[in-house]
Amino acid sequence: MDFSIFCSIKKPLKYIIITLVFFQNPSHAQEYNLKSNLISQNKIVSRSKDKKIARPKVTKLKAKPRKNYNSRSHTRSKVSKIERYGRNDLKTNYVTAQPVLFSAYTGSTLINSKRLNPNTVKVKSYTDPRESLNNNSTPLNTPFGQVDWPDISSKMFIKNGKIYSYYKSYKLELTIDPQLQDASEKYLSQSRILNGSTAIIDPKTGKILALSQNGGNRNASVSVSSRAPAASLMKIITASAAIEKRNLNPYDEIAFRGGCGNLRNGNWLADPARDKQRMTFAKAFGSSCNTAFARLALYDVGLASLKLYAEKFMFNKPIPSDLKLQTSMFLLPDPDTATPQEVAEAGAGFGATKLNPVHAALLSATVNNHGIMMAPYLVEAAYNSDGKEVYRAKPMQIGRIISQQTASKIETLMLATISSGTSRRTFHKAGTRADANEIGGKTGTLLDPENRDVLYTWFSGIAPLNSPNSIAIGTVVASPQNWVVRASSVAQTTLADYLKFEKNDSRVASRSN
Repeated sequence: MDFSIFCSIKKPLKYIIITLVFFQNPSHAQEYNLKSNLISQNKIVSRSKDKKIARPKVTKLKAKPRKNYNSRSHTRSKVSKIERYGRNDLKTNYVTAQPVLFSAYTGSTLINSKRLNPNTVKVKSYTDPRESLNNNSTPLNTPFGQVDWPDISSKMFIKNGKIYSYYKSYKLELTIDPQLQDASEKYLSQSRILNGSTAIIDPKTGKILALSQNGGNRNASVSVSSRAPAASLMKIITASAAIEKRNLNPYDEIAFRGGCGNLRNGNWLADPARDKQRMTFAKAFGSSCNTAFARLALYDVGLASLKLYAEKFMFNKPIPSDLKLQTSMFLLPDPDTATPQEVAEAGAGFGATKLNPVHAALLSATVNNHGIMMAPYLVEAAYNSDGKEVYRAKPMQIGRIISQQTASKIETLMLATISSGTSRRTFHKAGTRADANEIGGKTGTLLDPENRDVLYTWFSGIAPLNSPNSIAIGTVVASPQNWVVRASSVAQTTLADYLKFEKNDSRVASRSN
């Protein structure tokens, strides 16, 4: 055959053969026609360098560039309410995606995991939870009402290995453990911080075993005040919602881009063409990866579920207790005006939040108690002026917050914080190194929104995990940005002391009886 004739028919012959093979699959034909139409309309451009037919890629519709991602107006006309609340039509096929801001793609941000399609719960009404900061915890049925910690702590004394105090006309036997109280006070006083507090709770009963503080105003106790932002402790809420809505497992992988630090340049929005980073759910939790949790909040949880699970964990609600506790706050954006960035920030821990140390300990206590939250209480017994016992406390359940399976998965996530995450160096030192694989926790770090010179750090954790004598700890530290002491280091030294006598101390063993 003449060479010039062969060259003239080579190109059309190649396309005929490829078309016959490619269109054997009807779905391929549909995708090819979609791409061809978009190319003809100059909506997308083929990147093929050798002029072969390009494999169908994600459909990208051009939108006008917007300089400010913080602007709410850029999504109001394009984002439906169902998307703000959390999508219920997620698909795993990138080709069917429509990359329009919030719904950058309808495919899953997780790979290699079984997906569930939960029913979406809509937010029926919006109330400003800042009003709840004026409320205290719900009183228990006691003859003395609710005790005030600054008043009680100033009158405490030890007798026969137990701590007592006076309140009104009653002599009170407290649940405080003298050794734990001494350890928590000692390490807070040695840290030379602006102020801080540690609360320790028995997960199975709700007994407050230690409550200490350093710095601040004793008349407005840091221990019971919700003044510090909860920061990344909110990832416990996001993780719980993601597990129960999507049946996620600790070793499912999350796709993202832009590192784990700040949310910037729209990296909270999924883009399969640029999302090259992969991280397991456990590692994302342990390393407190903000970008990964922003994706979970946007594409797997949604605003309605964030609100639901925050309220399950007693945010924006008074906690039943015999101790006056300021209500913790989680200020979610208004669902009618919420932007994708606001939802992402809320799920990653950048939202407007307030938390007290007792509540921080209660988060971990609930996880360790198989998902059941116990009402925290401080008074074991009360005696009248004649020395007669008029009150004896009984443990009270607030309710089941998460399933037992979810609680087990959260414990696995919390182990990653100690084994390879943000607290690895802190807990792999003298006192806790041998028990590091039996300690779980979550850290939080955020600048004070009202004073950028003050850094708040949190640690909420459990030690030891697989023991009838487990304790839950919540520690907060306020310090200058460049100060070396963090909440995790204060918690580590306190837990190291506890682990020394946990196996041999009869009083500790008696809690499990």
